[in-house]
Amino acid sequence: MSLFSGAGGLDIGFHRAGFEISACVENESAFCETLRMNRGGHIEKDCRVLNRDITSLAPEEIGVEGVDFIIGGPPCQSFSAIGRRAGGIDGTNNERGNLFEHYCRLVRHFQPRGFLFENVRGILDSNRGEDWRRVVAAFSNLGYELSYRVLDSADYGVPQHRERLFLIGFRDGEVKFPRPTHGPDSRSRKPFVSALDAVEDIQDSLEPMHEYTGKYGSLLEEVPPGYNYHYFTREMGHPEPVFAWRSRFSDFLHKADPDKPVKTIVAQLGKYSGPFHWKNRKFTLDEFKRLQTFPDDYEFAGGMGKALRQIGNSVPPRLAERLAEAVMQQIFDEDIDLDLLEGYEKLSFDSRKSRKAKSTRATRSSKNETNSSPSLFDLLDENGGAKTARTNERFLRYQSPRKRVEVSPDEVSELGGDVYRIREDRVGGESSLEVARRSVEGFASTPMLRYSLRFHFPIGDGLHKIDCVLLSDSDRGLPVAWDAIEDVIGESSGYQSMLDIHGHFAEPRPIFDLEMELLAAEPSFLLRFAKHFSVFSATRQILPARDLEKLHEKGGETDSFDLSRVVRELRELRFDVRVNETNSTIPPGHFRCCYPFTININKQISVAWKETSKV
Repeated sequence: MSLFSGAGGLDIGFHRAGFEISACVENESAFCETLRMNRGGHIEKDCRVLNRDITSLAPEEIGVEGVDFIIGGPPCQSFSAIGRRAGGIDGTNNERGNLFEHYCRLVRHFQPRGFLFENVRGILDSNRGEDWRRVVAAFSNLGYELSYRVLDSADYGVPQHRERLFLIGFRDGEVKFPRPTHGPDSRSRKPFVSALDAVEDIQDSLEPMHEYTGKYGSLLEEVPPGYNYHYFTREMGHPEPVFAWRSRFSDFLHKADPDKPVKTIVAQLGKYSGPFHWKNRKFTLDEFKRLQTFPDDYEFAGGMGKALRQIGNSVPPRLAERLAEAVMQQIFDEDIDLDLLEGYEKLSFDSRKSRKAKSTRATRSSKNETNSSPSLFDLLDENGGAKTARTNERFLRYQSPRKRVEVSPDEVSELGGDVYRIREDRVGGESSLEVARRSVEGFASTPMLRYSLRFHFPIGDGLHKIDCVLLSDSDRGLPVAWDAIEDVIGESSGYQSMLDIHGHFAEPRPIFDLEMELLAAEPSFLLRFAKHFSVFSATRQILPARDLEKLHEKGGETDSFDLSRVVRELRELRFDVRVNETNSTIPPGHFRCCYPFTININKQISVAWKETSKV
């Protein structure tokens, strides 16, 4: 019986090894339809497919008896790398992180001879290892001896590097894992199956190189096979950097190397999420099936997006088959003669990754030494004067914090709403910005604040400093100042946003220093807030709500402080502020401001708000 069956990756492998799949339990209706479509071919024709939430499923409702073995992997997002980048790992603090308890409940009821539990390797370290200790204790209390290992699918003939944790429970002793069939840990040292090996017979030999669309689409053509967006960083020696080092997920603009296994295929593929085909396009569904070792004739319910989600959530069937054979040989005494790993033997994929990381660091170091970014001396003429000088002026109307339009000078006097004049004076590598809000009397002349950015090295056309002054009678113009700063960065270099030069808040690597000076006579709460979090160290802390309340009081606000309301207002102004309602790893009554700047006008803060009765 399989639980959390998904599209059936484990089921296919166990079926191939000789198991009869009697029942599949899966909460997603599209996944269940996939399982039904493939009955009679890759799982049993009479297999019961239950589209049910396991938390409310009684064992008797499954309708099977005499279950010898149970397989399944609860949803992994609570322990995954995506969870870490979202601001922390929820782990068992999240309802989905506790689904293993219902796995245990059904194991306790059916009393199989053994079981196999699968999850991401991040579960070992989430919440400082406490989550994994809970999982192990729960299964141990059922009377099973446990064996677990992290395995890489590529070691077993899958054309994809995909590391996952497998735990096997057996009443009569520990179970050994199958020895790799490919790579340096195999007996034969058989080469890994490459991406091209997997899909070569379904390629068009005359297929031309493609042009990928979108904001970053043109960059894909330049990315060498096996590389990702890091190719466009200063650390890798790019003459016109577009991204800061480690400012994106590693699959961003990742192009597959045809001669190697691809990187892990994920369930949610964004427009620029790889792996991309070496012909500068997305892989087709048939190609993705090959890379995940699904049978060619395996059918998926739903459109392309749902099919890729099912593939990305699955255990590769080829790896599942090797695991099933190990179970058959040791728990069910089948004569398979499978080569098994001894408990003391350590696989080498972690050390291989470490060597690769060292090599990358060495490459970054050498390229940094020869980087061709202009120095300040390059920006001066022979008399010591600035080589370039220019003035730009434009007018923007903000219909909401997230919608702006550019207007002509003739339209300014006729428009209502928030209209701003953006003036840039550029001399050499220094940009002076003035952002003025229009009021009844005309554009404001009273300065409210000044931001100063100094880059650690000249970027783009030699820009090394930005000074931005906000002239306004409303502190709600603060995000406009950041929009203006981002516009200058985008116009002067390949970087398109503050995130590109700062990095994700989980792994910040800012290539600039920031100073903020308050110029208003009586700074408001919002200005005090912005000042406090203009210091990088403040954005790296989870703080008690009382700290925010103190800023609120000093700002002269007369209304009572309510954390939920204040955070919503800050988020509406595009400050990425998070609380327990948006991230359960933040304790109730605490908050975190993730960045010293506001989020780009074209970006949403992609964190759902979880309604609770109490903060």
